Amino acid sequence: MIQETRLNQHSSLYIYTDQNSYEPLARIDKRGNDPERVMYFHTDLNGCPEELTDESGKILWECSFQLWGKRIHEIEHEPIEQNLRYQGQYLDRETGLHYNTFRYYDPDIGRFTQPDPIGLLGGFNLYQYAPNGLTWIDPWGLSGCSIKSGKNFKDHFIRHKGILERYFGKKYPKWKVDEGAEFLKDIETLRDSGKLIHVGQGTLKKGQPLMEIYRGEGMTYVAKKLPDGTEEFVTLIESGKGMDLGIFFP
Repeated sequence: MIQETRLNQHSSLYIYTDQNSYEPLARIDKRGNDPERVMYFHTDLNGCPEELTDESGKILWECSFQLWGKRIHEIEHEPIEQNLRYQGQYLDRETGLHYNTFRYYDPDIGRFTQPDPIGLLGGFNLYQYAPNGLTWIDPWGLSGCSIKSGKNFKDHFIRHKGILERYFGKKYPKWKVDEGAEFLKDIETLRDSGKLIHVGQGTLKKGQPLMEIYRGEGMTYVAKKLPDGTEEFVTLIESGKGMDLGIFFP
């Protein structure tokens, strides 16, 4: 949502934290010949607006939410309608659903109301929003189950694919055949089925950017969360051994 205009000549322009982000920073309202009014968003960890204030810090609108976006209570201190929800979502007040570009999201159940447009290629959980509603986002309604290969993936695939081969009792195709696509899909399956559980954010070495850490079934999966809500494969290692012992949780 960049701008919306209502029948009463009231327009709202939305400003975001950066050009690749869906997290709102400010809203500029204009009504007819009246001066522009600038308001500022205060968001939760996942970028969902919790307050809207004026230039002096006065709260104009506020709302508290449950984990998956269901409203607990909403207060308009002034007659200002604020419909932005999770990043990339816009509230339809008639239905209570959130428009999420390619699908509608139902905050009452924490799931989409339509299946993934690409079917099983996106994973087995066709209606899933994201693995974790607190730290994950899906601005387009498409990315809840995707894992991108990322930098140095070939090297990590060749060195660590044996962990999954032993677990599943199979051999992965050579790199030239599918470039690790089946390997990534199996990690998605383990994650989406809950066998790999998100245990928090940590780093392989102190001072590095925070990574998403999953553990389960004797293995540790490390991923980087991207601005569009997808995740990038970093590595897969055995739990309780080697590199896993050095993971630092701040």
